[in-house]
Amino acid sequence: MITMKKLFSLSNAFTFLIFAFLLYTQAPSLMNNFRMDGVKLGAQEYEVLFPLPQAGAQTAIFPPPKKNAIAIFWASWCGPCKAEMARLKSSVLNGKIPKEAIFAINPFEDRVVIKEFLVRNNYPFTFIFAPDVALKLNVSATPTTLFIEDGTITSMTSGMSLIGIWRAENFL
Repeated sequence: MITMKKLFSLSNAFTFLIFAFLLYTQAPSLMNNFRMDGVKLGAQEYEVLFPLPQAGAQTAIFPPPKKNAIAIFWASWCGPCKAEMARLKSSVLNGKIPKEAIFAINPFEDRVVIKEFLVRNNYPFTFIFAPDVALKLNVSATPTTLFIEDGTITSMTSGMSLIGIWRAENFL
């Protein structure tokens, strides 16, 4: 039987406060993600940061017209981003996801920091410099993953996802 003393214990109060704080800090990001479902992104040319171009500047069209694509917003200091990108890398290397369908965007750091990170970490997908996309979508948390179908966002999620890689493999 639960007594009032057990119900209002210090550990329960502390747990409630942590939960309330997390909900308070994450709620704006979660609400933004729901608002972005169905938003149409116009295809534009963006500078490719990785794989490193052989000669001159290389560009990519994002989102690719008439194709499904995944975009992941990341940062070099973000541990969960590195884990998500490692899972995407594994799926690409195992042939479960085409590398041309994944675009990684770091809207929080400059080109020099991004390129230094990418030289040390080899990923098989395309990294583009597109901070305007993050501004348009109000991306404020990393990792944030977009599922894009023919230029339209079908899903936007922030944080690590237990089923995210499964969704990506089945979406592409």
